[in-house]
Amino acid sequence: MMPVQKEEKFTLPRRMQGLQPTLIRQFFERALPDSINFGLGEPDLPTPQFMRDEAARVARDEQNGYTSHPGLPALRDKIAEQYPHLNLPRTGVVVTCGSQEAMTDAFMCVVDEGDEVLLPNPSLPAYEACTRIAQGTPVYYKMPADRDFEFDISNFKSQITEKTKAAVVISPSNPTGKILTEQNLRDIAEALDGTGIWLISDEIYSDLYFGERPHSASEYYDRTIIVSGLSKSLSMTGWRLGWAASKDPDIMQAIQVLHGFTTVCAAAIVQKASLLAWNDDAEAAKQRAREVYAKRGAFLVDLFEKEMGLHATSPEGAFYTMLDVRSLGDDIEVAEKCLQNRVVTVPGVAFGDEAKGFLRISFCNTEEKMAEGVKRMKEAIGA
Repeated sequence: MMPVQKEEKFTLPRRMQGLQPTLIRQFFERALPDSINFGLGEPDLPTPQFMRDEAARVARDEQNGYTSHPGLPALRDKIAEQYPHLNLPRTGVVVTCGSQEAMTDAFMCVVDEGDEVLLPNPSLPAYEACTRIAQGTPVYYKMPADRDFEFDISNFKSQITEKTKAAVVISPSNPTGKILTEQNLRDIAEALDGTGIWLISDEIYSDLYFGERPHSASEYYDRTIIVSGLSKSLSMTGWRLGWAASKDPDIMQAIQVLHGFTTVCAAAIVQKASLLAWNDDAEAAKQRAREVYAKRGAFLVDLFEKEMGLHATSPEGAFYTMLDVRSLGDDIEVAEKCLQNRVVTVPGVAFGDEAKGFLRISFCNTEEKMAEGVKRMKEAIGA
């Protein structure tokens, strides 16, 4: 007779310990009915009709089995063409299930146990999660709040050590809406030159800009992995079409292998429809989105100033502004008051301590809804 074994309590692997849903999701999931959503970074503009029609046609008329692991050759070619300065071969692109998978794959293929990864503060919490899953150590460089979250090369340089394996940049930024200038990117490239450090460039918002088109970090630093996709530019968040791209063949081979084992391939229907994502209709849709979000951002920043006497950063791209609520108290408490009055915001501390005292506000709403949201916020916090 076998002895009865005592069942041991389940323990998460170290790479998963401490990972929790972000404050972004925690606040959103607690939203009351009929809340105004200033929280999630999800476009409210509809997916262009021609993309929907093509996806429907492909689903109806074509056989849609597996594609090759890294994606349809024609789609990889179109993506490679977006980076003419790299002269990428098809093998320099892997199509993924959204940019988040591309980001995770890049971290897993670059970062080893004990490696340090430089992350912007403030920044999307997913970067820290990816670092920890890869068993690396996050190290933060400040985007100073007292300078409206502009890049600071001296602080960036000060965080580089012998253990630094990778650095992350995002432009335009989530959460700040700031764009890294050409000089910023040249300074980063100079700081990293000869170090062997990988630069992971999150360019998911690169088509949503309100002035000059943002430069890609890959224009200045060869050891760059680009992470991007169609979620934001064409309102295709649920379609899950992203990519990783680099001129380094070894890192792209590694990403392709990992991607093959984790997801096999992005959905064939989505890949086929996405072949239209750079035609004239698509470029017109992207331009329209830029115009809409630029107008909304200016409207909302002005509204916060006029109605609440609060400063919000002027967005340069994406669809976010950082609202300074330090005069009103703790950002989590302010966000909680707003939540109870049916307005979803995100406390700045969710993105790093440099943003403590701010709220990240997404302007993926009509002007009418945003005006109602500001009215409710004013009622909630008595500003």
